[in-house]
Formats: sequence, structure tokens, C-alpha cells
Amino acid sequence: MKGFLSLLKKEITEQLRTYKLVIVGGVFLFFGITTPLLLKYMPEILKLAGEELSIEIPPPTAIQSLAEYAGTIGQVGLLVAVLMAMGAISNEMKNGTAIMTLSKPVSRGAFVGAKFTAMSLNFILSLAVASVVAFAYTVWLIEGADVAGYIGLNLLLALFLVFCLAVTLLCSSFFRSSLAAGGVAIALLISQAAVSAIPVIGDWAPGKVLGWGTNLLTGKPDAFWGALAVTVVLIAGCLYLAQKILRSKDL
Repeated sequence: MKGFLSLLKKEITEQLRTYKLVIVGGVFLFFGITTPLLLKYMPEILKLAGEELSIEIPPPTAIQSLAEYAGTIGQVGLLVAVLMAMGAISNEMKNGTAIMTLSKPVSRGAFVGAKFTAMSLNFILSLAVASVVAFAYTVWLIEGADVAGYIGLNLLLALFLVFCLAVTLLCSSFFRSSLAAGGVAIALLISQAAVSAIPVIGDWAPGKVLGWGTNLLTGKPDAFWGALAVTVVLIAGCLYLAQKILRSKDL
């Protein structure tokens, strides 16, 4: 991939200059802080709101806090990934900056790979910081938790978010409209989530890696290696198709 490092440096600089790292990190950190706080103080919040509870709310557990945090990041992170990546290529094609970049001695693969790598680093770093904060708040406010299971959960969560970025980047290479790219990407990601709920077939869907992560946290033995393999293959396939599409387009 000729010119990858120089393009990667440019993309990372753009992530910082346009405050995308701050935005993604801020969103993830918000849920990392508020999830354990809400679970811990929900009874008090309801009392202050004047709500009379007919049943007693059981004390929250560390597993409940961390699993809810991961589930929220999985849903919100999907939307953030689409919003951040839907214009990555389409906007450059529309504005004519893509042809300026590709007229230099760089390959299409480097062009796509640099964008994907920079965005992935953004999401992985943001997720790492938010997850550490969520774990610290959970231990402080609620109780201790299994570190190894939580690390496994976050690794699989990171893989899923990277998959969302790859799908959106592929859609961005198809269209000159970022809104069209984002709409198609959301439709595809929601469709795979629906497939993951189907028995047997759903065990191979990328969304199943999130379920595997929850199992690691709760200590359940169920693993979904097939879903992991399919997710990795789909990420590679999306990046390959994106650069092939750019080769065939008249920029």
C-alpha cells in the first residue's frame, strides 16, 4: 500500500484537528461515568422525583453495571461510527479532494486503509479510556468485578465497532452523498443485528460477538468463534471492496 504512512499521519491529524477524537471520547466517557452512577443512585433519584415504589429495587451488581455500559456503547457506538465514517470517502469524492490525493503516488488501498486505521484508533482509544473509567466507578460505587472477563468483553466490543466503521466506509465509497452512505450503512448494520437473533444462523452474525462478550463477563461458557471469524472476514472484505470501487470510479 504505497503512501500509507503519510496518509495515515494526515488522517490522524485530521481526527485531532476536527475534534473527532474529542467527540467520540466524550460520548463514550459520558456513558462510562453515568452508567454506574445511575444504577447506584436510581432509588434516590426516583424518591427525589416523588415516585413511590411498590417494590424494592435490589442493589445493583458489578456485572449489571458493566454489561449495561457495554450494551449502551454497542448501540450508541454503532450510530457514532456511522456518523463519523459516512462522509470519509463520499465527501472527498464530492468536493474533489479525493482525486487530488489519489493523483499523488499513493494507492487506493492506502487511501482507504489510512482512513480506516485512523478512525479505528480513535474508537479503540476512546473505548479504552471510557471502559477504564466505567470499571473504576463500578468498583468504587458498587463492588469488584472480574477483570479478565471485562477485558475480553471490551476487546470484542472494539471489534464490533471496527466492523461498523468498515461497513460504513464501504458505503461511503459507493455514494457521493454522505447521507445516502449513512442510511445504507445503518440499514445493513440493523439487518445484521436482526440476523443475529435467528437461531443457528445468528450464531455466525457479527452482532453475536457482543453476546459473547457479555458471556465472558458473566462467566457463561458460550463462545461464538464463528461470529468472530465472520466479523474479521467481513472487515477485510469491506476494505477490499472499498478500494476496488474507487479504482472503478471516475473521480
